[in-house]
Amino acid sequence: MRSTHDESNSRKPTARQTPEPAEAKPARSPNASPETADRIRTAAISEFAIHGFTKSTIRSIASAAGGSPGLGLPHFGSKEGLRTACDNHVFDAIAEAKAANAEYATRVMQMIFDDPSMAMNIDYLMKSLLDPSEHGQRYFEHYINLVEDYIAHGFAGYTFRQSEDPRGQAATLATLALAPSMLEHRLQTSLGTNTTAETMTRLAPHLFDLYLNGVLEAIPDGVVPDSAIPDDAAPDSTIPDDAAPDPTKPSGGDQP
Repeated sequence: MRSTHDESNSRKPTARQTPEPAEAKPARSPNASPETADRIRTAAISEFAIHGFTKSTIRSIASAAGGSPGLGLPHFGSKEGLRTACDNHVFDAIAEAKAANAEYATRVMQMIFDDPSMAMNIDYLMKSLLDPSEHGQRYFEHYINLVEDYIAHGFAGYTFRQSEDPRGQAATLATLALAPSMLEHRLQTSLGTNTTAETMTRLAPHLFDLYLNGVLEAIPDGVVPDSAIPDDAAPDSTIPDDAAPDPTKPSGGDQP
């Protein structure tokens, strides 16, 4: 018969059986926080806008964000993934800024450029549009889609004339809206402006007038345009009604 002492001893765990103390769960790495992802994306937008997409590297972006070379990869997977995240952010930021500032009409671009982050987004936009990769095409398609939605549903209280070819209409308006960004340096030289903000502020009233009133004026029937009058013609010269030939008579008038 086993003794109580033996039973109690048999229940004592051996050194191998003694459970080890539970390890404390490691605190979440600061590199995994949403705030870090935002910081990386902001740094990437700036690097891409300044240096272009090819010359910007994960290392340079991470350095600008204040982290190690691999800082961005856990969040975005790759440089392409990071750029897609930047694209999506800039898409939404520019569309929201235009809608929020629509009440300023011709001053809308100045209001947008007053925000340094939005100015950076515009620079990013320009780099993207001029980039031959699929990202640049994706941005352009996104912009056309946005304009097509404006045409269908209106924007800032305005409605658009409807076309039988809404996609073509949207592409035309998108091209007109994006051209100043793509021709930034040419316009600065021509207009004597120094920044994209100055250029857009100069162009905004004319673009607004073009959108609202059109660019061509119909010529009323019977009115001869000034361009059709010879330079040496008398200022008040007109063709009297009785001088016009009568088309019903072979001779063109009362002459035999």
